[in-house]
Amino acid sequence: MRVIVCCLFIIANISNNGKASLESFAPTGTNILFEDTTKNLDKISCYRPCKFNVKPKRCHYSFKIEPTLQGNGRPAITINGMSPGPPIQACVNDIVIVEVQNSVLNQDISMHWHGVDQKGTPYMDGVPMITQCPIAYGQTFKYAFVASSPGTFFYHADSVSHHSDGVYGPLIINQPQPLEPHSSLYDYDRSAENTLTIGASFPELLTAKLEDVSQLKPDALVINGDEDIPKVLVMAGFAYRLRLINAIAIECPVTLNTEHHEMVAIASDGKPTRPVLARNVELYPGERMDVVVRASQEGGGYWIRAHGRGACADLTANAMLLYSGFNYTSMLQENQTEANENSNWDAGIILGGQMLESLQEQSHTTEVKSVYLGVDRNIIKVKDSDIDFRYISDAIPKKPYYPAPLSLQENGVVQINKKNFLYPNVPILLRPKEVRENMFCKVGEEDKQKESQCVQILDGKEGEVLEIALVNEGFGSNDSYTFHMHGYSMQVIATWQNPKDKPISKQDFERLNKDGKILRNLQNPPVKDTITVPNKGFTIVRIKLDRGGSWLLECRSCALSSLPAAVLIRVPITMPKAVVDSLPKCGSYRPPDVLLN
Repeated sequence: MRVIVCCLFIIANISNNGKASLESFAPTGTNILFEDTTKNLDKISCYRPCKFNVKPKRCHYSFKIEPTLQGNGRPAITINGMSPGPPIQACVNDIVIVEVQNSVLNQDISMHWHGVDQKGTPYMDGVPMITQCPIAYGQTFKYAFVASSPGTFFYHADSVSHHSDGVYGPLIINQPQPLEPHSSLYDYDRSAENTLTIGASFPELLTAKLEDVSQLKPDALVINGDEDIPKVLVMAGFAYRLRLINAIAIECPVTLNTEHHEMVAIASDGKPTRPVLARNVELYPGERMDVVVRASQEGGGYWIRAHGRGACADLTANAMLLYSGFNYTSMLQENQTEANENSNWDAGIILGGQMLESLQEQSHTTEVKSVYLGVDRNIIKVKDSDIDFRYISDAIPKKPYYPAPLSLQENGVVQINKKNFLYPNVPILLRPKEVRENMFCKVGEEDKQKESQCVQILDGKEGEVLEIALVNEGFGSNDSYTFHMHGYSMQVIATWQNPKDKPISKQDFERLNKDGKILRNLQNPPVKDTITVPNKGFTIVRIKLDRGGSWLLECRSCALSSLPAAVLIRVPITMPKAVVDSLPKCGSYRPPDVLLN
């Protein structure tokens, strides 16, 4: 690891042209733009006004992940005793170093930095058996990466169960205020105080249950944890940038509004968008949205309300928007349930991230590689006697392998092109030649693989543009699915849902496409890393493969105890031997078939 950190330190010394959000402590504080106000701030890590022509900092964090009994009496898996974990704040070009210690008995863990592009450090993406070996109990892994792009991100355990049990937290990368494209719309950007991270609380630990947990629903929404109601402090007449994060791992879209105030959406998934005014905004799991709220009232206190759908239907959570000098005691005495019931969530359009437009027009090539990914819940007919409880690497090669989770899924499992993802026997990014050939299946050629699980690969070349049609066929379910793209950004050029509420087959999609009935936004599509694919509909994205690596396109919310649904986009890259040798080895570790969940 010392080799990696040393290389990153060299990179940082070469690139000291850091951007970062200059916190406007006064609305007209442009006179402090080039002042050195970072003295004595080392004790609070890298949260500071970011400035031009200043050497980037090394932002150190130590995370201890362990079971904890929270103040409300509920058990949780926490980071340093907290859930959400400590906020990571950095300026563009800073080096973020996080030492993660796993203190959860008999559990393997890794940490993913959701939305961070990992330029130059693909081995720090945090996906077990893809970019690294899992962190075993009692072990520590040191993550190190350059904060190369500004925006609102978050981190979480790669496992959906660990994530749902509390292992997540905000990650904000700032840049100098003059470089913020929408800085004229707000007076204050206090990212440490004005970030609202929305989570879901379960009645019991998912990681502690051995039986099927797919039917276990959350019983509460929480904002910035459940210790206290978050408070956004404002002064009348000024505008504030709020950063909203849906950090829920399962399919829980959340709608937010601010009582008697409108919001202006200015960014989605860390990328700036054209400003849009809205009463309500909606975030799917893993999505982030930056909004501007102007303190347009004379004073008082107002509720910021979050309302869940899907698996979080009817769950609500609140934060407070408090004007300077207001005593909010009266708000705490209100019947918040009644206030939420009286909230008109259907008033006006609910603005989602895929409805926004990119701030700048996008350049498109006429040469694209088209890929079809059919997503649906399929029932795999298998006898109990065929179920195999061994690791797949121990199974008899000539006998079809049916993993044990298939027996738990009466309604079938979510698949992509009728296959489930299988994690390889070694980290594929670091040791690709050691992955067994019979574990692979290529996208579009899945029929050649007899197993229900395989390392589903989409091979590409650097510089190539993929147009991926994610089609939620809807023959086996009425669910929408949220997908997250590791490493790359996606241009969302089309989203459609069948108004007749009928399933859509591959032939139906191809017919629509051939007849020119699919309208693509090729001029200013939103640029995102997390998208939703509506039931009986599709979402089409374009991805430019601008660097090598092994990057997962995954459906995190497809079911807690189902088999993984994901595709690995693989672009050739040669990993330096010094880097490979410096990273921890897996030893005799063999991944469970449901590692993603």
